[in-house]
Amino acid sequence: MTNDEQKIMTTVDLNTVDSGPFIDAPGRTRRLMNWVFVDKGRMFWLLQIVGWVGFFFLHFLSVSTFVAGRSADSLLYSVASSLIGFLTTSILARPIYRFARKQGPALLLFIAIASTILMAFAMSAMKAQTFGILFGNAWMDTRGAAFNTTNYLFLIIPDVPVNLFLLGSWGGFYFGINYYLNLRKEMERAVLSARLADQAQLKMLRYQLNPHFLFNTLNAISTLVLEKDSKHANAMLTQLSAFLRYSLDSDPLQKTSLAEEVRALKLYLEIEKTRFADRIQVDFEIDEDLLDARVPSLILQPAIENAIKYAIAQMESGGVITISGKREGAMMRLRVCDNGPNAPKDPSALLRNATTGVGLVNMRDRLLHLYQDRSEFELSRLDPKGLCVSIKIPFETRG
Repeated sequence: MTNDEQKIMTTVDLNTVDSGPFIDAPGRTRRLMNWVFVDKGRMFWLLQIVGWVGFFFLHFLSVSTFVAGRSADSLLYSVASSLIGFLTTSILARPIYRFARKQGPALLLFIAIASTILMAFAMSAMKAQTFGILFGNAWMDTRGAAFNTTNYLFLIIPDVPVNLFLLGSWGGFYFGINYYLNLRKEMERAVLSARLADQAQLKMLRYQLNPHFLFNTLNAISTLVLEKDSKHANAMLTQLSAFLRYSLDSDPLQKTSLAEEVRALKLYLEIEKTRFADRIQVDFEIDEDLLDARVPSLILQPAIENAIKYAIAQMESGGVITISGKREGAMMRLRVCDNGPNAPKDPSALLRNATTGVGLVNMRDRLLHLYQDRSEFELSRLDPKGLCVSIKIPFETRG
């Protein structure tokens, strides 16, 4: 794995930071919820215990108290009812529903409904036996007389709807929670994949280096060597080396200070000044309070490169590039303007030109990836001549 790939994985691998389905909740809440939900086994038993303990209190305060009053018998009956429910859902319902989850929708529905009905009858039978042990069989005889039958199956049928509702609710929570966790897992994978793709795209955009710039620079150095101008050739090589080192070492997923960005742009421009000599003049008009602002590394370089290639290179003298920066409330505006004679009447056409618009499209796309709708990218024609590339991004500082 390369260093760049390691950086990407380090940046976006959610599992190394906070594993679990709750990635957007506040810190302590997220850690607690993830601790509960990240391990399905732990989650199941925790919810089982909490759920059936809650059922016990509800049953004791309502059903068993109504039947036998607040007594040791009613307490024991509530304990037995809760324990029967706990064992039924743990030993029978869980493995059956787990098997059903792996089937198709129709078979899943059939297994879930059929097994729930059968388990409701089984729970009714177990509760009837428990009730008989605790309170005797008089209640069963009374019920048999009311229904005019001694058939045990018919005698427990009145209890089946309650148990069916109880198991149905339990099954609904079981399938619902599992579906939710699977959905969150897929969402987390989708987010991770999207971030990886987005960051790979950012790296690709950031590392695009115009081959013409490198070719022209090396050609200029070659010319200086042939002319035996070793001093300027050596200076140009040093400048090129420093610029390329900065370009390759700076992480496109991170931001740098505007002061550092200006320093890198000056390295780039010094190389171009060696090529164009007095045909190019560069003016920096950046407010000092912006120098600590955070900006994407080399975000202005494509605009400067575009100005040199399509404006300065077309002029025999008097070429001027102005790089300015101003604060606009919570935003800041950076501009690269030239006085080239061939600016199109419709500057936006440059973005549709596959030959001339690569660098500007690169610049616009990087802003879109980094800031989404919190940035602006604009091309405008200057009067009487020239083109201006303007970007507006949030004013951010390291603090």
